Amino acid sequence: MSEMAVIDNAWETICSFDYLIKAERNARKKKASRCEIMNFINHLEDNVLNIQELLKRGEYRLGPYHKKWVYVPKKRLVMALDYPDRIVQWSIYQYLMPFYDKLFIEDSYACRVNKGSHKAVDRLQYWVRQDARKPGKYYYLKLDISKYFYRVNHKKLLSILGKRIKDKDLMAFLEKVIDDPNEKFGLPLGCKAEDVPFDKWLSDVGMPIGNLTSQLFANIYLNELDQYCKHVLKIRQYIRYMDDVIILTDSKEKLHEWERLIREFLENELLLTLNNKTAIRPISRPIEFVGHMISPKKKTLRKATTKRIRKEIKIYSFRYAVGLLSQEQLTRRFAAVNGIMKNADTGNLKAKLNNIFLEQITKVRSAS
Repeated sequence: MSEMAVIDNAWETICSFDYLIKAERNARKKKASRCEIMNFINHLEDNVLNIQELLKRGEYRLGPYHKKWVYVPKKRLVMALDYPDRIVQWSIYQYLMPFYDKLFIEDSYACRVNKGSHKAVDRLQYWVRQDARKPGKYYYLKLDISKYFYRVNHKKLLSILGKRIKDKDLMAFLEKVIDDPNEKFGLPLGCKAEDVPFDKWLSDVGMPIGNLTSQLFANIYLNELDQYCKHVLKIRQYIRYMDDVIILTDSKEKLHEWERLIREFLENELLLTLNNKTAIRPISRPIEFVGHMISPKKKTLRKATTKRIRKEIKIYSFRYAVGLLSQEQLTRRFAAVNGIMKNADTGNLKAKLNNIFLEQITKVRSAS
């Protein structure tokens, strides 16, 4: 795509009835049985027309957000929206994503069609295998951005979007989404979400975790880093999955130099910081990336991930055995676990999970 490619006259399309209907179908996928969605589609045309009218008049407001703590893979605050708001987000997303996807580098893998975590892991292992066969020692730099979703600067994000989006109505709406006067999404530097009362959260930084537009904005924001690393620093083996970045080369000194330059770029240009998990190590040691431990010969899941899976299977199996979980529900849970395991070397783990399932079934039957 040309460097001068821009988005203009988009708002009319985003607000059109047919486009909103398409957004509603996307928002509904695999969730149609939920009461909120069933109630909405019982009066689908009227509800979509109401959304359209409010958008066209510039009176549509997202929110309020419903806050919920989740603990997988770590404790995070997820902020969910009501169904009509999710339709509006989809309408924005399905217009912007195809445009921006063409601007992203090849080795950015999060939240993109035909990419994803499994392909990211495969790509990194391919590089590691290549480098391991070469003479000399190779090293990797793992970049860890401190509290990324909670620290994205609103003014900077809007400035980045404004370089390409020239539609004033669309930018006005995005500003209300990003810099919502009624919601606070950000954390003070160095703080954990669970340690900060909601009234002390920040209004000028952060994005709501769990939102479709947040995923897109997060990729657009760090695309600035991708372009800098690929086209200014000329780094060849650079891969990113959201805020998880790995760089490979045969010079530890070069990695230290790149780390310094990247740290300066993040702090000065994107107003972000690296935390103390950022490290340089030889590729002879497994690389932790996207929940996996990657070496030339194998891809395994992190110990914390396998421990969590074993615990979940034990709970699901027990609930199924005592009749609190249906066969269909159990199958869905197992399918989700298989999805996590399918791209890793997990033969031993699968055997252990089967044993856990059988132990729980036998335990309940013996007690009854």
